[in-house]
Amino acid sequence: METLSSEFAEVINDVDETIGENNDYGAGIGPHDENDQIGALTDVVKRKGSFPGSLYSVKADHSKTTYPGGQSADLVIDSDGTTIFCEAKLFRFQYAKGGPSPQAFSKVFNPYQDHSPRSFIHDVTKLADSEVATEKGFIGIYYRPVSGAGTEITGKEIAEKFASDVDKWTGHSVEVVSVDQFDGLQHEVHSRGAVLTWILDDETQQWF
Repeated sequence: METLSSEFAEVINDVDETIGENNDYGAGIGPHDENDQIGALTDVVKRKGSFPGSLYSVKADHSKTTYPGGQSADLVIDSDGTTIFCEAKLFRFQYAKGGPSPQAFSKVFNPYQDHSPRSFIHDVTKLADSEVATEKGFIGIYYRPVSGAGTEITGKEIAEKFASDVDKWTGHSVEVVSVDQFDGLQHEVHSRGAVLTWILDDETQQWF
């Protein structure tokens, strides 16, 4: 997880330059949806060839990310004999024009939002309770505000808040693995932030 986080942070500026615009929301990676961002970052890391293992995104390799129950993870990592199924979420709490996005905040932290779409809090429970006999991890792309509320909230603070909320609202626990900062992206609102990762640290082994 730590290596992937640093790889994502290292290539995000390259992805930002090549991914193109997302409709009317502006240029760069920031306005794109979750699957597009994770898929593009994964593709560039794979082409770069420096990651010590294999990566499969749900966008490009759906069959590789499916697990019992007909559900899919967002990303699967195979490295050094270890497989990690990962859920991912955008920590992007402002609209493209800079206003606050309560819905986006809810998609991460709302402990009651268990469908349409499921919040990241519930993603933890979904993956933790699944019949997947591997390690289970979580990735967040945090876009730190450049104006308005939250400008002083660091990636480390957001990562620790999420871990704390998981501990308070679920029967599971996650440990912060890494926080890798990035900046200089071309979108005026979604221009800086950090790649965040966690690992489930209370996993009970379940076998297929």
